[in-house]
Amino acid sequence: MGGFELLEHTADIGIRATGASLEEVFEHATVGLAELLGAWRPGPGEPAPVAVDAGDPGGLLVDWLNEVIWLREVRDAAVAGVQVEAAGEGRATGALLLAPPAPPVDGTTVKAATYHRLRVERQPGGWLAEVYLDV
Repeated sequence: MGGFELLEHTADIGIRATGASLEEVFEHATVGLAELLGAWRPGPGEPAPVAVDAGDPGGLLVDWLNEVIWLREVRDAAVAGVQVEAAGEGRATGALLLAPPAPPVDGTTVKAATYHRLRVERQPGGWLAEVYLDV
């Protein structure tokens, strides 16, 4: 159980992520974003702490993904891994593993995660999130 898929939209791209826990959903959404960016390089890396605050799980996911976009850009790094330690009750914490970028790979430029059609909810057997990205 769990994973991600890309969702088509006329002007944006969406990610649908599932998982047994909210933390797992955040991790799958992060991998989906990194894949879309052409920046997913699983393996060793240097940890970069991530902590965001928001009033609800959807806001946490949007803020989390925007922090991932920002860290990747300012550090000019590939995403080698992600661990979400806690997500909920107004806060999400964890770390990205950042690695030196590999040779350029086709990827999509993502400006930001948005609230457009945002959905984060508990489902039977786990969690589901849908978030759209401004590209």
